[in-house]
Amino acid sequence: MNLEESRILITGATGGIGSALTAKLRGQGCELLLHGNSRQGICNENFVRADLTTPEGITRLVEAAVKFNANVLVNNCGVNDFGAFEEVDIDRIINVNVVAPMKLTQALLPHLRFRKEAVIYNVGSTFGQIGYPGYVAYCASKHAIKGFSDALARELADSSVRVQYLSPRAVGTGMNGEAASALNVELGNAVDKPSEVAEIIARQISNGDSRVQIGFVESLQVRLNVLSPGIIDSALAKQLRQIKKHF
Repeated sequence: MNLEESRILITGATGGIGSALTAKLRGQGCELLLHGNSRQGICNENFVRADLTTPEGITRLVEAAVKFNANVLVNNCGVNDFGAFEEVDIDRIINVNVVAPMKLTQALLPHLRFRKEAVIYNVGSTFGQIGYPGYVAYCASKHAIKGFSDALARELADSSVRVQYLSPRAVGTGMNGEAASALNVELGNAVDKPSEVAEIIARQISNGDSRVQIGFVESLQVRLNVLSPGIIDSALAKQLRQIKKHF
């Protein structure tokens, strides 16, 4: 896909990966429609403030996207909650990370079908393929997005709409919180800059790759989790005390 000729809707554009992606794509001459819950940090007339966990918010953003004539939807908006599962707000995580992007995609799909070339781009997570202590609900939500992406891609294989999926590893954004950031430092986990992830997203949309997993080690872990999950069980069991002390 030629990015310079694309009209791209980015959800969750006000921070982290979304903000970095906005800067990257704007620098490549893309026309952008940005979404967020707050206009803070956004200097763009093509901005829609909407709560995507409500029918009204979905309708407002879809109407704006149709008027904008978007041909690329980037489902980037998401939330995290690191800690003991008993204390996690399940509804918030599932509604924002799963229900909202699925409903937005469903509502915008009739418009995208009529574009000569269109993309639905879903930002997932390595934790969507590897269950990790402290991220139980988040892992479940991103696992759902991975399944959603795979199934929708296959359903739309005979159409002009391409579905793409990205599985980032840890990213240095405010969404992580101090505890999660401290854990990454203690365990020596690789943490990418939002700008690095934005570069990968732009390249993937351009070259059309269906699925991208960031990180060699993470790619290996994902494969092991499928072929021999006991190996991952044992590795995480050894880290469990370290992980839980950050709850």
